[in-house]
Amino acid sequence: MSNKYKTASLFGMAHGLNDFIAGYLLANLSLHSSDIFTNSLAYLMYSVIAFGGQLPAGIIVDKYKRIKPIASICLLLLILSISVSYASLFMAIFFSAIASAFIHVCGAAACYVSDNKHYTLAGIFTSPGVIGLICGGILGSIDFNYFYLFILPLVVLLLWLMYVEIPSYENKKVNAHSSDTILDTHDMVMLLLLMTIAVRSLFWNVVHMMSFNQQTWLLVLGFSAGAGKLSGAIIADRVGWKKFMYVSIIGAVICLNIDKSNIILFGIGVFFLQSAVPITLVLVQQYMKQSPATAAGLCLGVLILFAGLPSYFHAFRQLQTHQHIIVVLSALFFLSNLCFLLMYQRKAKYQ
Repeated sequence: MSNKYKTASLFGMAHGLNDFIAGYLLANLSLHSSDIFTNSLAYLMYSVIAFGGQLPAGIIVDKYKRIKPIASICLLLLILSISVSYASLFMAIFFSAIASAFIHVCGAAACYVSDNKHYTLAGIFTSPGVIGLICGGILGSIDFNYFYLFILPLVVLLLWLMYVEIPSYENKKVNAHSSDTILDTHDMVMLLLLMTIAVRSLFWNVVHMMSFNQQTWLLVLGFSAGAGKLSGAIIADRVGWKKFMYVSIIGAVICLNIDKSNIILFGIGVFFLQSAVPITLVLVQQYMKQSPATAAGLCLGVLILFAGLPSYFHAFRQLQTHQHIIVVLSALFFLSNLCFLLMYQRKAKYQ
């Protein structure tokens, strides 16, 4: 196995384990706590930090260009999260959220600097995420007394990371310009808009299934998503991204909305939707050139947070009395992210 596939496999496993731990902690908090306000606040905190925090995390990774040390700290944070969970699930979720924000951007950047001409590495990295999240959520919803055992695979990944060679930013040239691989501004905007529509549809389905404890649907979601990401990346490398990308996203929007009670259509819709994720990730990374981690934060983090924002208020009716506070904090958070991005792009323009 070549080094680039070892890198993608390592970060793919870290991604899946990270999301598994997050799903377990969030579900376990709901299982053992009857305080609805605290549970909802923990879920909202995780969403804002783990998704919204990816953009500033990506900017930090791109600035210092130290993927391996930052990823090592993330794995240590996950170990801390598991350890702390026996004393405080809320603090464990907090540490898990921070680790999640950085693991997503570190993994995406590591795959990009290893090979920025193909999509398969991004597919390997992104595919285990949803599977891990759902499996962790299901396990966390039952009495499971051996959560500490998951420290062992984290230690193994930490040791493996020490021996993996990750190319530096400076040694990686930007992919040669061609009509099939390089986005123009219009392409980028349209893809992000379509992804937002599709992800928002998926988010509503997930919230509905979790509310009614539909584990069969959740498992279909997880494995359809994982298969879609890996298959979409491989297909895009073989036939080109443009036609496949637009067909897959439009197909996802249709399948996820045409009949929400049909599990087969739902699985196909999730497959189509998630098949576009690694392709979009790499295309936006190519568009942003020397800022692959920031691009990952935009695609894998902020985009999903924006897409799911309306659902937070719908799902958390118990927070209605504090809605004005949440709106103000959310607005400030998004504006700060926007300012970070604009300042970063302006700096890059004059360098």
